[in-house]
Amino acid sequence: MITSQLVQDFWAFMCKRFSSKVVQKDESRVMGVAAELLNVLDIQDKDQFMKNFVTTLYCTIYVPFEIGISDSHWDLWDQIRVCVHEHQHIVQGNREGWMTFGSHYLTSSSFRAGYEAEAYGCDLELEFYRTGKVIDIDARASSLKSYGCSESDIEMVKSMLTIRAGVVSQGVVTNISSAVAIEWLDAYAGSLREHV
Repeated sequence: MITSQLVQDFWAFMCKRFSSKVVQKDESRVMGVAAELLNVLDIQDKDQFMKNFVTTLYCTIYVPFEIGISDSHWDLWDQIRVCVHEHQHIVQGNREGWMTFGSHYLTSSSFRAGYEAEAYGCDLELEFYRTGKVIDIDARASSLKSYGCSESDIEMVKSMLTIRAGVVSQGVVTNISSAVAIEWLDAYAGSLREHV
């Protein structure tokens, strides 16, 4: 069973492991400016950005929910999943350099789609870990419309995730964030696995 304390402990562990921190999105001036910029660039509606999306900038994760408190948009499992997803963005930023990652993410829908496809790989890995099933790839890829991605970007992501699903369904975990998360979940929340 997922508890509020488990989710809080998980986030604390991931933040310590990846040297990240969490800030409430609606309390951040930076996120207010980012919302306006994304709106002007026609990448994402500013209100949707502030209310429905978790955002990572450098090593800070901006959340629109209270960690460990389930709500209509973010249940406790979603909070665990998005924690892993966002920490993979931190892996990407550290790997490529934050200036390169940030400029590519903001200025190129195909780069943005590629970065999200990699992080969606975490979603695949976590869902398979927990349920033994693969997430709805079409729905996940289609969500990139709200990221300002083109139809060709979305088709590319569907192809990438379909290939990735074949690997994941063999029990292979390749994303760093997922591997770290699954090791912790095995140690402290093994009962979350609905299949074994």
